[in-house]
Amino acid sequence: MTQEPVEAPVVTETEIRDAVEVLRGVAGPQQGLLGLAAGEGMARFLTDNPEVFWLGVHGGAGENTMADLLGGVPCHHRWPSRSDADPTAPTVPPADVFLVARQNHRGLKAAQLAARDWAAGSHPTITLRGLVVIADAPGKTPKSLHNLTRITAGGVPQTWVLPWIEELRLAGTVDPQSLDREPRKVLTNLSEVIDHLNSGRN
Repeated sequence: MTQEPVEAPVVTETEIRDAVEVLRGVAGPQQGLLGLAAGEGMARFLTDNPEVFWLGVHGGAGENTMADLLGGVPCHHRWPSRSDADPTAPTVPPADVFLVARQNHRGLKAAQLAARDWAAGSHPTITLRGLVVIADAPGKTPKSLHNLTRITAGGVPQTWVLPWIEELRLAGTVDPQSLDREPRKVLTNLSEVIDHLNSGRN
């Protein structure tokens, strides 16, 4: 008796999206929180660009990678700031910003500094949408970094953890649709968030 082959179950984009764990934190700047001392924070640049911004909080964070994968503007380690020099100019909506950090001790500590800078109200012309933490090595995340990621996530509205993508290491670029399920579902979720932000501007 011949046994019929069993087809692999089809995973829909909705199931991928719904399976994403997004860590939740504070919704906005906090009253009474002290900002960073001079020289501790990142510089700023003026822009009226309507796209989303990826702000790498340290060198090698991955802001260019996120812009390549999902569109938007890499900030080159500077906060975007809306110009308010001309009071007669049309009102420009706040810049939508995602922080980007590697999932290592240095990267997460840098993300905490950036989150504190934002939470102190130092950047009133941006809307911080969250933090993307990018794995810096394959394999299981060490417990100490897992815990530090969750602590860091408490200081920003939302946090996405993007697993290791070997193709990026080897080729420098990748087709998101060819990725393994775990990184693909995170990028799918982020893409939907960005599409929603873009549709709100039109």
